[in-house]
Amino acid sequence: MKPTVIRRNPVVLALALAGTSAGQALAAVPDYVDIQLQARTNLLVNDNGYNLPPGSSFNSITAVINNDGWVAFPVQLVTLPDDPSDMAPGIWLGRDGKGGIVYRHEAPVENISDRVAIDAGARVAYITSNDFSDYRIWLYDPVEEESAPVGLPPPTPTSLANISLGDDGVVGYQVTFAGNRAFASTRAFATPPDSVTHVVDSGIDPLSPYGYLYSPAMNNQRVIAGKVNVGPSLDNKEEIRLFSADGSSVRVVADSDIDPSSPFTGFDNSVAVNDHGAVAAVVRLPGNGRAVYRFDAEGAVEIARKGDGPVTDIEFFAPAINNSGLVVFRATDANGQAIYVGDGQSLVRVAGRGDVLVTDLGPAQIGQHDSSPVFSGAPHINDNGDVVFIAALHPEENSQVEWGTGVFVARAAAGKDDTIFANGFEGDVPP
Repeated sequence: MKPTVIRRNPVVLALALAGTSAGQALAAVPDYVDIQLQARTNLLVNDNGYNLPPGSSFNSITAVINNDGWVAFPVQLVTLPDDPSDMAPGIWLGRDGKGGIVYRHEAPVENISDRVAIDAGARVAYITSNDFSDYRIWLYDPVEEESAPVGLPPPTPTSLANISLGDDGVVGYQVTFAGNRAFASTRAFATPPDSVTHVVDSGIDPLSPYGYLYSPAMNNQRVIAGKVNVGPSLDNKEEIRLFSADGSSVRVVADSDIDPSSPFTGFDNSVAVNDHGAVAAVVRLPGNGRAVYRFDAEGAVEIARKGDGPVTDIEFFAPAINNSGLVVFRATDANGQAIYVGDGQSLVRVAGRGDVLVTDLGPAQIGQHDSSPVFSGAPHINDNGDVVFIAALHPEENSQVEWGTGVFVARAAAGKDDTIFANGFEGDVPP
């Protein structure tokens, strides 16, 4: 079935982003007519899953996709082929319906971050910990077929989160010291060491104007975007800012407590940023309203609003934005949970509860046996407009049979070669 497209006029506010590019070329929202399974996990008592060692499992994770279609995601429990009881965390890498576990950690590593980052060369950055201590950043190299820890400067952090990866080997991340936060970046394996603290909260530096830092995202220009509280940590005055590696920053948007002319009462905790400095965020509006916005050098563009058109609500997961300004996000519509892509003028439904997709087991329906969420984590989009998402599955018209959870790529229809969809379900591990 062809997705529903809603035409709308963008709402534009006066906004100038210092130090960002105004040369972003907007692309039309594509149709999504081909959705391909990459991997599937299920309880071993039900079946062996697909493109994963039998009995392996992941939960509440986010997958990412680069411009060449390589998909990566963390797997919390990776089994050994001859011993399903031996479990350890690992990462999955593949494309075009083929892939597998490319790196599996051993003790003392016990935990892996719920999201990873991928660059143009299919290198994958992620975070591990041991009993939620001894946090480390790792970079997997598909050429070397090896994962190596990225050295960070002292002091030793309490925790690490929200990993990003630039094509030049710079990892961006949130670092915590005894409950206080900073946004930082490190060029992996650089000589001399190349680590930068972009911003800290007032618990680390009393002169910092920011009482609290939320979940950051970094682009290829080593610019980190993030929501911050201005003033004491419990103060609800909120801004979204861009923090450069040289320590400078620029306000993207502020709430109405800071700027009385702002239509926004606040922002969700996670944001996305593209290489032009455009930011995608979920905003809060008066009267319990919610909307997805893109903020760029031209102004503020409304992508979708709760209760407007097909979108009945917007979920509390980070949107993602590509370099053409397309924004993907989780929402609900008349059928339940769904994933949408918009540009401020058009809105396209990618997939949602009740949709039937092709899987290794046959036609499968997105859904659960009850009202539980059908999607895991946040969707991600590449510059071609391809979207990767994770969805719960059951046989068509039979929600009481468990077919586990699948990782899917919805390919943008315009200008694409569809021949790769004939490659079947071979499950080859990438080189």
